[in-house]
Amino acid sequence: MLQVELDIFSGRPNPSWILSDKEEKELLDRVAADPNLMLPASATNGRLGYRGYVVTAVSESLDKKLPSRFRIGGQPGSEGDVNLWLLGTSEKLDTEVDDYLREIATGMIRKDEVAPGLSDALPDKGALAACASNFLTSSSDFSFWNGAANVTVNNCYNYASNYRSNTFAQPGRQSGHLSSFPPTCSKIGTAIRWDGWKDVCQASSNLTICLVIWPSTSPSTGDFHFYRKCSGGLWCHKPGQTPAKNTDDGGNLITNPQTANRGLYTTFCEYFYVGGGSIVVS
Repeated sequence: MLQVELDIFSGRPNPSWILSDKEEKELLDRVAADPNLMLPASATNGRLGYRGYVVTAVSESLDKKLPSRFRIGGQPGSEGDVNLWLLGTSEKLDTEVDDYLREIATGMIRKDEVAPGLSDALPDKGALAACASNFLTSSSDFSFWNGAANVTVNNCYNYASNYRSNTFAQPGRQSGHLSSFPPTCSKIGTAIRWDGWKDVCQASSNLTICLVIWPSTSPSTGDFHFYRKCSGGLWCHKPGQTPAKNTDDGGNLITNPQTANRGLYTTFCEYFYVGGGSIVVS
């Protein structure tokens, strides 16, 4: 039995579904005909938005010659046919993939391109001018986050909070005020304030972060994402279960998250702060 996970969200957990016996056979036949379709699960482009599929064997039926977990698609030049076919297998009653999410994923698969850079005329509330007591971690050494045991179980909120909970942390869950979906600046902002984040720079060892939103009116789509200020004037982030990094969706170093290439996350919300160099999230 094979489970397929659509790797598309950064903050919220990705949707997944189980292939039917017929769909499983077709996928394995496709892989047998072209073994290059099957990539290591860690072989991600790290973009915000569609990054392919992670296929996991949830029973012993998988051919022992194949890995128990592997990736299909999500790489530049990858075969659009199998990407679109796998997306079509999500049309089941018990999945969280609706027509709108399939439309978004289809657009990214067919275009195989990233969105242009953004330009938001918003006040920086002091975040881009140095907060005198910022706690700045490395903007190039992400080994704490990117090890095999941690990279897939910590998300953008874990990274923003500088706290590795291994729970794919959700805004408000630690404080008992879990946010609902679809996400908005107000909902996620309120949830993380309950967790302890503030709107102004704190007394010492500040983490400085910003919140952005992939806007949607559907509960099954839309998402939140965070960036954190690091050393050397750069901002860093961790898109979902992919490695932490210091570049945007265009491959450019992030010096200003308001104008960085953020893909689907087009709504810039605001900056938040917390003292102490980390904050517990779950």
